Amino acid sequence: MRKYLWAYAPSLGELWLIMLALVCLGGSMVTTIASIILTSFTQIPPGAIPLVLYPLLFAVAIPFIWIRAKNSYEEKICKGEVVAEGDSRSFGSLSGPVFFILLLVLTPAFAILAEPLTMWMKMPDFIKKLFEELTNHGWLSVLALVVWAPLLEEWLCRKVAINGLLKRGYSPRAAIVWSACMFAVIHMNPWQAVPAFLMGLLFGWIYWKTRSLWAVIFMHAVNNGLSVALALSFPHLPEDASTYDVVGAPYYYWILAAAALIVGSIVWVLYKKLPCRNPS
Repeated sequence: MRKYLWAYAPSLGELWLIMLALVCLGGSMVTTIASIILTSFTQIPPGAIPLVLYPLLFAVAIPFIWIRAKNSYEEKICKGEVVAEGDSRSFGSLSGPVFFILLLVLTPAFAILAEPLTMWMKMPDFIKKLFEELTNHGWLSVLALVVWAPLLEEWLCRKVAINGLLKRGYSPRAAIVWSACMFAVIHMNPWQAVPAFLMGLLFGWIYWKTRSLWAVIFMHAVNNGLSVALALSFPHLPEDASTYDVVGAPYYYWILAAAALIVGSIVWVLYKKLPCRNPS
């Protein structure tokens, strides 16, 4: 599919069709049907079924994208047009190991810094129960949330969405914001959508600067992996517990200040060291 994607430039409307109709609606219908079948004929715990079936959320969207991308590629070839490969991956003057270490530190610091923007959102009990089920199944939780989710969501929201919008002439800022909106929407609940939007802005900027899909997959995996690790290590904590709930004042404010310093410092380093790209 890779060479086909070089020719694929979905419009904003087509991207929203993919996110809303094919992922949120179509994918949910496929997983619901598969869930009924598994519940009826297997002994898999009901709470683990969404984890097992997570990739099916993209079962309608991926074939659609493959067909559209293949048709676009073949159409360009038939017209004798050159299919450009796009910008190559680059970490600028940073080495790969140093770059990924910076991302490893940046990701949890950014999550802590974004917490005050979402702490006011009261999470209902049924959502808490859902999140508890998703993070309470050991290797299944790790596979779904730390492997499948980063791979599939970053491929769709960064590789397909940002690249497509840039090819359509959207500015990098607009492409990043729209991809973050789509990233928020496919989480299908506001308690994840708000932090997902904020994280999506950071992921989108990193992807635009580096053109590295693996970089944002890594960041996404780190963010989800820490959530799963905390849930498994501290099962007594409620699912909507924040850093403030864990450490209390005044330590929380020191942690928040440290997170702001870390985020600001690393973003400045990345801005200076990563490839310089035209933001217009």
